[in-house]
Amino acid sequence: MAGIGFKLQKLFQEDYFSSRLKAYAFAGLVTSGPWLIVIVTIALIQWLTSYFSIVSLEERAIFNLSVSYCFIFSQVILGIQQLVVTRYVADLFYEKKFKEIFATFIGMTKFTLLIATITWVIFIWVSPLPFVFELVIFSLFITINLIWVLFLFLSAAKFYQAVAYSFFIGAAISVGLVYLIGVNIDRLPSFEHASSLFLLIGFTIGMIVTLFGLLMSMLMTFPEREMKRQFNYLSYFDRFPSLFWTGFLYNIGIWVCNWVIWFGEGSSTLVDSFIYNRTYDTAIFWSYLTIIPTLIIFVVSVETRFYERYRVFYGYINEGGTLQQIKRAKASMQLVLKQEMERLFRSQGVFTLLVIITAGYLLSSLALESNIISMFRFTTIGAFSNAMVLVITLILLYFEDRKGAMITSILFFGFNFTLSFIFLPMGYDGYGLSFSIGSSLAFLYAVIRLITFIDEVDYYAFCTPNENNSSDSKQPFSRMGQWLDERTFL
Repeated sequence: MAGIGFKLQKLFQEDYFSSRLKAYAFAGLVTSGPWLIVIVTIALIQWLTSYFSIVSLEERAIFNLSVSYCFIFSQVILGIQQLVVTRYVADLFYEKKFKEIFATFIGMTKFTLLIATITWVIFIWVSPLPFVFELVIFSLFITINLIWVLFLFLSAAKFYQAVAYSFFIGAAISVGLVYLIGVNIDRLPSFEHASSLFLLIGFTIGMIVTLFGLLMSMLMTFPEREMKRQFNYLSYFDRFPSLFWTGFLYNIGIWVCNWVIWFGEGSSTLVDSFIYNRTYDTAIFWSYLTIIPTLIIFVVSVETRFYERYRVFYGYINEGGTLQQIKRAKASMQLVLKQEMERLFRSQGVFTLLVIITAGYLLSSLALESNIISMFRFTTIGAFSNAMVLVITLILLYFEDRKGAMITSILFFGFNFTLSFIFLPMGYDGYGLSFSIGSSLAFLYAVIRLITFIDEVDYYAFCTPNENNSSDSKQPFSRMGQWLDERTFL
């Protein structure tokens, strides 16, 4: 948590408006910079391709869906290992075992490549697209998966500037190549799906540049590298199974409404390979842009006021503070957390309300249909609740309430999945309702859980049960990791 705190605290100590503006800009760069760059890149490319009159609507759709599918399913794959590896790497940092971090990166990369390849094989099994096209999709899919892996490790190492620059340069190259290919498409060879293939190649090249930029940063960040114990992190799946379910179900919960609605009214199938619902997918895409204030304010709140109280409270617990010291630190931490969470809810709530009120004007300027605008209002509420679920889940994990975080993710996924099926027969009238109601119910539980947990946080700090089961027969991931390490030569 102290990764960018020192920088933010220094900026906030300066009594200048420009310094505070820099602090929020820096927080935005850290939290949503790469994500925002990717989203803006995709939106810009979609806008650019709409002006390529020589490229048919179908070819533009194939290109856009290829990119979207790669990002969606790479995020799901990341969710399988994300929190478990993050916890393992954090422990390595704490124990100063820096040489093992690179080995963990190699192990996670191998595991990610395996899952991504299996996913791609399933895709080509059902897709009639030309094999060359499927190979390019595979290249982009693998590239994005590896980008997320590198992003995880570099974020843990606090190398934020390198991450942002790599994303920015790669995005600029992607946009530039797509534009150059689009305006010169008539000069390129012509064959089945040639236009979408060349556009996809251009975008993939930009993402590969991002990948290599992150890889170079990774090599510079960890100059001391060894290849032993690459899969030792798998033991944390046995030690902290709740972290797996928290990350996996949350990431699936984000997209499960889309997957269900893809089979409802207005759904389409393109070249027998891509199922989508243009109306709902467009609404949810723009909705997620509205939660950027949450990401920025949350980091500023946590890394400035709250972190200091958090550090003092656990400092007293770990270093043997008196009962009165612990109680005072607890009260101070609770007060600051309450104030910062209220400020976060209020700020994002006002912004979301303004977006909903002005949605008609904002989206009509983008030439979007009225049913998308109506749906957008519901999905924006869902995006707000989703952001709050994410924030509270992270806070619960800060306090080691892994059970609460897991239940929150289970409810988030379960509500969205169940309500999507319930509202599916309503067609367009029900789209967006499942996401907004499901996310809001999960948000309500998360708030209640946080309030009740924080009230007894000192008790849980001393009496948190150990998730780890010492029985070897119940530790399959530990044994699998040991088996793989014994047979790993590279």
